[in-house]
Amino acid sequence: MSHIAYLEQIHESLKGKKILDLGSGKGKFLFMCREAGYDAVGVELSAEKIKATQAIAREKGVAVSVIQGEAEHISFKEDSFDFINASELIEHVQNPAQVLSEMQRILRPGGTAYVSAHNRFGLYDTHFRIFFLGWMPRAWTDAYLKLFQKHKRYENAPDRWRITEMHYFTFREFTRLARRAGFEVVDGRELKIKNDIVRYRAFYIVRYMR
Repeated sequence: MSHIAYLEQIHESLKGKKILDLGSGKGKFLFMCREAGYDAVGVELSAEKIKATQAIAREKGVAVSVIQGEAEHISFKEDSFDFINASELIEHVQNPAQVLSEMQRILRPGGTAYVSAHNRFGLYDTHFRIFFLGWMPRAWTDAYLKLFQKHKRYENAPDRWRITEMHYFTFREFTRLARRAGFEVVDGRELKIKNDIVRYRAFYIVRYMR
């Protein structure tokens, strides 16, 4: 399932919406939006990733719009977007609370944001592909990654990619942070499975793991 299909499953159609992809990376979601005929623009910190997006756009023979900037200081006026996609971003920013406040500022009344955040107590860390990393005190994590040779190449990354610099949240922690920024928080996993009888027990797992 594509990310757009997933969003429209848990939310509603994005057709006719003004969309911001915050932390657009190499443009994967932007290209999905372009192919679907949706109106989307990206904000990305990394100049290298913006160049990569533009190169892919030339190869595809399409145009996508990406602006270089920080998520803490988004260069759009208030009430600019109907929907913000912030997938796998919030753990890498300098100030998550400020990013959420900026998202609230540029959303139009009734607008919606999708934010995926790494679970502090998730068993498997998808960033470093190792188990139980998030459970550890941060002082232990570098040695743990070194032991299993799971460190990344950090020197050319403008994002916060070292585990000691990243922000991991429990669901309750993230909910409190988002509500302080003015958001109403809905767990997308619950929306996805609420009518699925086969995965009915997963609903209780989701709630318990908070």
